[in-house]
Amino acid sequence: MRWFPLLLAFFLASEAHSASLRDSRLEETLNQVATESSEGTPRAINDNITDMGFEAQGDELINRLSVDAAYAERMQEDPLLIRTQLQASVCTDLRFRRLLDMGATLTYHFIIKGSDQPVLTQSFIAEHCQTM
Repeated sequence: MRWFPLLLAFFLASEAHSASLRDSRLEETLNQVATESSEGTPRAINDNITDMGFEAQGDELINRLSVDAAYAERMQEDPLLIRTQLQASVCTDLRFRRLLDMGATLTYHFIIKGSDQPVLTQSFIAEHCQTM
């Protein structure tokens, strides 16, 4: 019986170490993805949206996008439609799905072109793709 606490402590410490390695590997991967995905930014996605690049913060990958004022108004009129479109895009992209399955959060942050004024922010985790 006196070995039980020692074994328990060993397993808890080894599990914490594994989690730490997973977190570290995820952060490293997200930093690499952000760097590679930001090459050539800013770049126009279409007439209304400009991709300003990606940034990694801990376990979150943030895509910053700027939109013209008229498009920003349309986005704010129906944020559920925007979320649904983004979710479909994220969940059908195998690269993003792998990151989500690793524990990442993928965030889209929209601002008005030429300013820092926020329009809409949407975040996704792996569970959001289970319904698709």
